[in-house]
Amino acid sequence: MSTSMAQTFSQAYQPFYIAILLVCLVISSEVYGRIQRSIGRESENTAFKKIIFTYVIYIINDLLWIYILPKPGHTTFARVLEFSEAGILSVFTFLWFGFAEYYIDGFTDKMGKIKHIFYLPVIIAIINAAVFILNRVGILGVSLWPASYIYMINSPIDFFYLFFAFAHTMYKMHQEKRPNRQLHERVIMECMLYPAIGAIASLFIYYVPFIILGILPSIIKVLIEMQNAHIYTDALTGINNRYRVSEYLEREWENCSVDHPIYIYLIDINKFKSINDKYGHLVGDQALVTLAETLKKIASEGIVIGRFGGDEFILVDSLNHDPEAVKKEIRIALQEAARQKNFAFDLTISIGYAKCTNAKSKVTDIVARADDALYQDKKRTHK
Repeated sequence: MSTSMAQTFSQAYQPFYIAILLVCLVISSEVYGRIQRSIGRESENTAFKKIIFTYVIYIINDLLWIYILPKPGHTTFARVLEFSEAGILSVFTFLWFGFAEYYIDGFTDKMGKIKHIFYLPVIIAIINAAVFILNRVGILGVSLWPASYIYMINSPIDFFYLFFAFAHTMYKMHQEKRPNRQLHERVIMECMLYPAIGAIASLFIYYVPFIILGILPSIIKVLIEMQNAHIYTDALTGINNRYRVSEYLEREWENCSVDHPIYIYLIDINKFKSINDKYGHLVGDQALVTLAETLKKIASEGIVIGRFGGDEFILVDSLNHDPEAVKKEIRIALQEAARQKNFAFDLTISIGYAKCTNAKSKVTDIVARADDALYQDKKRTHK
């Protein structure tokens, strides 16, 4: 940058640029504070905090860069900060990618040791940034390398992480039949899109913090999504809570008829108190999670599951599946899941269901009938 251009930038744009960065810094710090108060699962909070922390470091680095840039005699330091930003941004996109993949379906975790291949691009990006910094300060190389070369490596890596997560989320959303999950995945897909748009815009207008501005709405959107999930999701099992299922029933109930009946199933674990007393509450929690995971596997379009309270779960079927087939499928799937967990006890369940064919019927009455059927099934089991 020439001296005259630097002076023009300093006088006309620097205060505005700094103001934008400070606003983003304050907002991201507030979001970090909310995450510190734990709004979701611990693993999600930890991953999201890493993203925000990296984002804050990126903003601070950018603040230093924009402050130093117009000052004569600080060209080397400004370039060092610029190259540092490139490395930090690659770390950010990697963390963003990892969070999105975990939030969608834990895809990378399912890959076992092969997942480490996704670390390779970010490692290359960090090394590339470090090499350019060493060159700029005169430690490496006999001449200064063009600054644009660093982006020939780091930018494709950044776009790789964002594009991979975006494409995978789009694929999962296309495969998903449950509307609430589709909405959940659409949010993550949009959050991949905003930073990418900001990065593309920054290629054409260099002295506006488009990347930082693109990242901020994504962070806010994820925060809102996590808060909503915390409101509607059972903290232990990760499935819908009673409130969420009740909302679903209210929406679906008006469509209930003879031709389109709604089945309500109540499911609970047999001798759950004995499991807690004999093996401890942690093992009891594992049993609850195992049942929840089993129900998630059989949940499909028209079937909504949730934790009703304690060791009791609810399943709502609005597509008229055969009740006996549903019960059989749950029991077989649970038996296999329990075998894989190698519990020291038999994990069995009782199931009761009731059918509604009239929208004028009260939800509470149908639930009460399902509860009576559950009690009868439990009596047969304990004989």
